[in-house]
Amino acid sequence: MQKKGCMIACLLALLLCLFPRTANAVEAYTVENLDITIQVQEDGKLLVFEEYDLNFNYYRSSFTRNITSTYHIPVTTTQGIVYRDYYFPVRDIQGDRLLSVERNEDGSIVTMGEEGTQLTGRQKFSISYTVQTSDLQMPDQSQMLYWTLVTNLDTRVNHLHYEIEMPKAFDPQEVYTNTGKYGDVKNTLSMQVNGNVISGDLLQPLENNEMATIKVNLPNSYFTFPQPVDVNFTASLGSLILLVIVGLIFWRFGRDQEVFVDVQDEVPKDISSSEIGYIMNRFASDSDLLSLFIDWGNRGFLLIHDHGESFELEKLREMNDLNAKSYERELLDSIFQNGSIVNQDELREARVAFSLERSKHLLERSFNKKNGRQVYTDSSIFLQSLMALITLLPSLLFVWSMTYARFELWELSLRNLIPSLLLGFDLAGWVYLVRHRFTLEAKQFFARMSVLIIVACILLAINSVTLYLYGIAMWALVIYLFVTIVLFFCMLYMDKRTREGNEWKAEILGIREFIETVEPEQLKERFQENPKLFTELLPFAYVLGLADIWAKKFERLSVEQPEWYDGMQEYDHFDTFLFWHTFHYCFYYMERNTLYRPPIKEVGFFHFSLRSILPKRKK
Repeated sequence: MQKKGCMIACLLALLLCLFPRTANAVEAYTVENLDITIQVQEDGKLLVFEEYDLNFNYYRSSFTRNITSTYHIPVTTTQGIVYRDYYFPVRDIQGDRLLSVERNEDGSIVTMGEEGTQLTGRQKFSISYTVQTSDLQMPDQSQMLYWTLVTNLDTRVNHLHYEIEMPKAFDPQEVYTNTGKYGDVKNTLSMQVNGNVISGDLLQPLENNEMATIKVNLPNSYFTFPQPVDVNFTASLGSLILLVIVGLIFWRFGRDQEVFVDVQDEVPKDISSSEIGYIMNRFASDSDLLSLFIDWGNRGFLLIHDHGESFELEKLREMNDLNAKSYERELLDSIFQNGSIVNQDELREARVAFSLERSKHLLERSFNKKNGRQVYTDSSIFLQSLMALITLLPSLLFVWSMTYARFELWELSLRNLIPSLLLGFDLAGWVYLVRHRFTLEAKQFFARMSVLIIVACILLAINSVTLYLYGIAMWALVIYLFVTIVLFFCMLYMDKRTREGNEWKAEILGIREFIETVEPEQLKERFQENPKLFTELLPFAYVLGLADIWAKKFERLSVEQPEWYDGMQEYDHFDTFLFWHTFHYCFYYMERNTLYRPPIKEVGFFHFSLRSILPKRKK
């Protein structure tokens, strides 16, 4: 029994320790005396000075003063008393023992004390700051001074003395004080008026979290509040000016000159079929380079043996600096690295796809200013990248100005700019997608475009909601979205060609026009003048996706079989349309074996790649 009694006593003692009585809790400190002096300016600015006499009951590292900026003020309307929220920014915070100041939407958190020193016993602190009030938009056009003398103190305030110096005369009967917790109506704060000075003291102490407020009803035009900057107007005006400047730049440096297309029935002298993709779209594709098989045949470098179920490629002569370009030599040497005749299995094993990528880079680099073959102007290349940043400016301008004008907090404004900064990554994705639009498959292009559109709409919607919450006018929101979208399209089309680039573009469009629209009689005349017309324009038709149309137009003409093609021995006569479909079947397997990339597995620790130890290809 004694053991059970001891156990019960221990349990009771433990419970008492876990649930101590709050009545005996000792507060960290008490406010023995608080003196508040406020000088009210005619523009509604308050110069506040507070002096605290504190008594610390146990050691504390600091004293924290929360200065409220958001006020829930009662306003008398026709429907009765309505509480409205107002924001009065706090500035110029100073203190004699100031440690740090943190600001947020609700106000400022001021920490006072001494570094490395614990506070105990009687301590004094003083703090001063300014508060810019604004017009409360009272229904009867009257004005009011509303100020909370004590708030957010989780301790007892034994004594309070305040003095408020008004800028000019007012009605003493319109001064009201109140104490207690939120919603309480007490009258424990005295008030007396001496000239333009209101002063008073606490009649009894304030307990934890009780407030002390004062309200002075003032006549109309008592304060001359500074007129706030119309952020809607300034941000909209700045965005429209930016749009005009970008429009002028686009007209001068980004807008491609109008190209006059003449029907072209001859092979261009300065460009080949493999260069069409770069001239038209800035990027060379695999199909552009593969058209060289036909072009090489026309120029006597290659012979294609079509055996039906298989094929062979035979090199007829060597390339050099005089008869071929660097990217052609790179690709041809890669194909015939082990001999002058290559079958489809050897072509597959040669890993030509890796050389094909290098050939494309060599092709793109061959168009430069040094050799007079620059396709796109330097300014357009630079401006398209710059436009991705310029398109962000309306979002940055609107969001920053609207949020900063409300709270005057850099931290808050920067936090709200995150969606705008993410929009920059989306715009960079658009630049990449547009520049690679002809090198991607249709499904890949539309899938990526859909993702970019969805992301852009989400980010713009987040910005629109943010601006709406911060009070943007609807007309300003429409201007913001309009300017951003127009700048976006200017960014996409900021791709101006040089004079040579426009001439080459006109020649390519002229060839396409000729292939699509040439009449049989006109084609017969041109064929009589140039019997090799079909094979000369065939690589251009292939790159332009018009090979079927081009072959069908020669069905009724006596075209000789190309010297570079060995096949169709089972047919009595040569038919261009039948040839193209037969050769295209062979060409399909040539393409697959040329583009074949062997799968490379990664094994070992730390994802060590086998690609680094693959045997080098023979030159």
